[in-house]
Amino acid sequence: MPHTEQWARTRVRTSRHVRRGAWYRVIRATAREGVLEVNRQPVTVPRSFLQILPFRPTMWSVVTRLPNAQHPPASWGSTYGVCPSCSARAALGQGAERVVCPRCNGLFPVAWEDSGLCVFEARDAQRRAIS
Repeated sequence: MPHTEQWARTRVRTSRHVRRGAWYRVIRATAREGVLEVNRQPVTVPRSFLQILPFRPTMWSVVTRLPNAQHPPASWGSTYGVCPSCSARAALGQGAERVVCPRCNGLFPVAWEDSGLCVFEARDAQRRAIS
């Protein structure tokens, strides 16, 4: 069976190497952990922290700003976006449908509600097959 590329993100702070909301290529995944390619280096993350999809989404991830965080700036409000193409962070206009990335200039829709992605997530049986 041919190997399909997978992408993962985390919604919790796991390490200084993996940024919340950014999509990373999955090198390997088991029921316990995922190994992600972060800046061309393998980084291991507990599997329970990951959302794994069979494709790289093309929508801005909406991330809740952590209390007392110095970056992004407080002026961005309680949420900010992570570009689906280059992983740059940016302020999201309230209710904006599409946002231009300040780094790569890509124009992408904002995933204010990304629950539709859940149907693509790797399930337990699939995770074991990947390992």
